[in-house]
Amino acid sequence: MAFFRRKKISDFPSQPLEELRKRTRILVVDDDKNSFPLEIMKKEGYAIDYWPKIENLGTLERGDYDIIILDIGGVAKEYTPDDGLGILEHLKEVNPSQIVVAFSGQSFDLSKNRFWRLADDSLSKPVNATKCKRMIDNLIENRMTADRYWQAVVQILKQEGISDKKLADLENRVANALQRRDKENLSKVLNSACDKTELVVRLINIGMKIAALL
Repeated sequence: MAFFRRKKISDFPSQPLEELRKRTRILVVDDDKNSFPLEIMKKEGYAIDYWPKIENLGTLERGDYDIIILDIGGVAKEYTPDDGLGILEHLKEVNPSQIVVAFSGQSFDLSKNRFWRLADDSLSKPVNATKCKRMIDNLIENRMTADRYWQAVVQILKQEGISDKKLADLENRVANALQRRDKENLSKVLNSACDKTELVVRLINIGMKIAALL
């Protein structure tokens, strides 16, 4: 009897950094537009948008941006009394794969240390373009990986009580769809993973991120 090895997301090679850089969408959320070298980074080929404060939380929940550079203060009082920290905590809960950089020049009391621990990286103001470039390229290479995004899918579904056996089968089906570059079937496979519409939308968004990396 022939045995067929299940396909794994980690088996897929990633695109070169130069190609991934072109596909990466970055958002800077900061009440001081001059604190981040936006124009220089754009000239360097990075796709960067700027918000002076949180303009649409749903956009961030969906994972429309690959990397969010988030100030801790003055950006989200309308949404949460914890300001940037509250947004970061919320995003990591609803979308564990979201890459967030903690960005601030403030001195924090100990209660704000969680902001830095939750973040994937940090930048202290003032910041120059060379430091931003090194940090962003490092995040693209080490955090924007197919396997890391898949682990976010696993985390979401384990919280829903999905067994390891079903997760392994799902990964195999997702890998087959990715190998065929069949995004329609990829969506169908992820749609079958659970019966909660909100979660399915999140899973499909993560799945499309994986597809974009391969």
